[in-house]
Amino acid sequence: MEITSVDAIVHAISQIFPNEVSIAISDKDKFIYYRPSENIDLKIKPGDDIKEGTLTLLALKDRKKVTMYVDDHIYGIPYFATSTPIIQNGDTEGCITAIYPPFQGRQQQRLPRHLFLIGKTEDRWIPIPLNDINLIESEKGKTLLYTAAGVFINKYTLIELESMLPPDQFIRCHRAYIVNVNAIGEIHPDFHSTFVLVMKDKKLSRVPVSQKYSSRFRKLMGF
Repeated sequence: MEITSVDAIVHAISQIFPNEVSIAISDKDKFIYYRPSENIDLKIKPGDDIKEGTLTLLALKDRKKVTMYVDDHIYGIPYFATSTPIIQNGDTEGCITAIYPPFQGRQQQRLPRHLFLIGKTEDRWIPIPLNDINLIESEKGKTLLYTAAGVFINKYTLIELESMLPPDQFIRCHRAYIVNVNAIGEIHPDFHSTFVLVMKDKKLSRVPVSQKYSSRFRKLMGF
């Protein structure tokens, strides 16, 4: 892709996206332009290779627009992005990616931050103190709060709860689990996942730590 075409693209999209959005432009193999914002900065530099797992690479491979939340395992911070391939004469020449804060603007402001979560039963809603929650699971489209008093349904997704819950107490360890670090009894190595957590509840629940989250989990836990 020629620099003149990049300049034209940057000028055009800068008129569309707000200032809090970072913009990355790539050719087929590497990034050739990056404009960070004050709200979100992935520290991309022109000349950087396109990493596995990025939306840019996915859009290039699938040859279509993709929009997705990406956690912090690639660039160290979570983000939300939309990537659109640049296709000319039937060939994919590059990609434009708009990068947003994970919970931007009004959506982020609407997310409550209390010392409890609301758990739903069949006929009522119960405020559950955070300290009483051992683990949180996403199963078949439902978010489940596990406590000594039972299992309750919560309306938020794990992605939303990651933003709401105190990060020094609740850790994402798997695509389906967030755990309360104070409820972890033991940490075991495991052949099927990186680690298995044995919780302190009566059932001694076992929760996997997947490879995707293992490095951050170890760092946050200090081992």
